[in-house]
Amino acid sequence: MTIDKQSPERADRMAMLVAEQLREDSPVHPEYLNPIGAACLTSFSSKALERMRQRGEGPRYSKVGKSIRYALADLRAWMEAGYVE
Repeated sequence: MTIDKQSPERADRMAMLVAEQLREDSPVHPEYLNPIGAACLTSFSSKALERMRQRGEGPRYSKVGKSIRYALADLRAWMEAGYVE
């Protein structure tokens, strides 16, 4: 994956926009995103994230019961790790 030089700033803005939208929909400030929220943040589909989980790739995630959750910080770190100069 190739990421331009503005990506860390762009990822920060995108994370803030996703978090803002989720805050409007929920009284709780999300630190963890479900696969749909993670898909919005990363621009990958939730199905692509599912395939990455099955292959042991992609961003770190947690399972709470049968629910998948991604920490916002882990998603941002994973995206920034792909930064190319």
